[in-house]
Amino acid sequence: MNIQRLHELIDAWRDGELTEATAAELSQLLRDSEEARRVFHAEAQMHGLLHLAAMAEAVEKAARPESWRTRSAAADEAEKPRRSGARIISRKFLLAAAGALVLSVVTVLIWLHVADQPEPPKHFATLIRAVNCVWDGPTHAQPGDRLTAGALKLRKGTAEIRLASGVDLLVEAPADLELVDVGNSVLHTGRLVVRVPSTARGYAVDTPKARVVDLGTEFGVDVQADGETVVQVFAGSVVAELKKPDPSGRRSRRLAAGETVHIAASDTVELQRVAFSPERFLRTFSTPSVHEGDVLIPFKPSQISSLDILAAPGQVTVDGDLADWDLSGGFEARCAEPFAESCYVRGSMMYDKQYLYVAARVGDPMPMRNVIDPRNDPWSAWVGGSVQLRLSTDRALGWPVGAMKPSCRRGEADPRDTSGRIAHLTLWYFQPRDEPCLEVRYGMDFDRGVVNPPGWRGAFRKAPDGKGYTLECAIPWTLLGAGGDPPRPGDELGLSWTVNWSDASGKRWKGQLVEIKNPAYAARGKQLTHMYAETWGKAVYR
Repeated sequence: MNIQRLHELIDAWRDGELTEATAAELSQLLRDSEEARRVFHAEAQMHGLLHLAAMAEAVEKAARPESWRTRSAAADEAEKPRRSGARIISRKFLLAAAGALVLSVVTVLIWLHVADQPEPPKHFATLIRAVNCVWDGPTHAQPGDRLTAGALKLRKGTAEIRLASGVDLLVEAPADLELVDVGNSVLHTGRLVVRVPSTARGYAVDTPKARVVDLGTEFGVDVQADGETVVQVFAGSVVAELKKPDPSGRRSRRLAAGETVHIAASDTVELQRVAFSPERFLRTFSTPSVHEGDVLIPFKPSQISSLDILAAPGQVTVDGDLADWDLSGGFEARCAEPFAESCYVRGSMMYDKQYLYVAARVGDPMPMRNVIDPRNDPWSAWVGGSVQLRLSTDRALGWPVGAMKPSCRRGEADPRDTSGRIAHLTLWYFQPRDEPCLEVRYGMDFDRGVVNPPGWRGAFRKAPDGKGYTLECAIPWTLLGAGGDPPRPGDELGLSWTVNWSDASGKRWKGQLVEIKNPAYAARGKQLTHMYAETWGKAVYR
């Protein structure tokens, strides 16, 4: 601390000559230094006392001048009213001076109190997604909330947290996680998957038994209540550093993708390699990420701008067998080479007064492996392998559909953006329960939806060669906002299809094909069908 500079600033404060900049400089000195606060307190107190003494002396002289002592008694008698008034004035001045001192001291105390306060907590993380979350303790975070350092105790559900550094944390309940800063966290108990971009290399997770340091990777950490720990690497590599050496004297081990270690709960900490299991951790981050070395199914520009939706020729049995379908209005699309033979879709749609029917034959090297539970995380189900449709059932919206994600629109809100007759359908097969699944989201804001609602019917059937599947479903118009006014022949409405592929785990997205798009809007750079409905192609009802 520069004591001379401190005294200069205190002198300027005392003389009323502080500028905005020097006031800020003095405040910073008082926050940072106990010695500076002590000096300021002493100077302020002395300044107040001297000011009070000077005022008292001046008032006393004004109230009792020396000439009064030499006057005659008669004169004294005549002057008594004036002297009495002067004494009253003297008391008023003294009271005012005392008040000024008190105000000065209070001001100093307040300043010192403020200076002693810690700086406001810094936000360095955001809760991106919370699925069925129940929190313990004072934290009841909601998606979009900014987070500071501290404990997060998740009793139920899954939560995704994004740090300012770009690191993603996926927490699976029950879990006790402590956020430290952008480079560190502590997992006391629970499951945590960490995805680290190259710019944040070195992120570390501490556990009771070890410290796991990222080397550019995605990894999972599982800590049981007794401290037993499992570390598994999905991509890249990590270093697992033991808090104390194992029996061989070793304190660390480097793990590469596909490797897993177990750290026992006993006092004798040991690193033991165990079998890698893709099912051990939940890894459904809200946005797909492609790591170095991954083989991503390549995107292919849309080549189809419309689809004919035909009137159903009769009753449709939803069983995964399309023998009772009129497939003449369908389309076929394939991914780019070298995946054209293995990743493709042949899609068809029909309708009647009660239902919209959807059928698809999908080429998929890893068919029907989706393990994302519709009861826990339907929003992320698309990444595990799925078919998605985006459509409008409102002829008043016409085509192209002029709705978009509200945050993409400049100016006032547009009611088209939140229309209940705009629907986003995700269809998938939940392998653990052999369950066909449907999620419906409404509007371009996606703020409401239903999962496996009553009235819909769906069936999946794996191809005989195990390299694909057939999807068939019937969706009531009531679920699409058109129960009282379903589409009819001649309607031209918005529609787009997306097929997603996953890896063998049924959790990790590997690529997609987006078809039936409006080529005019794609040429303008608006490629994202979930954000701009005007990119959707045309559904022609026959």
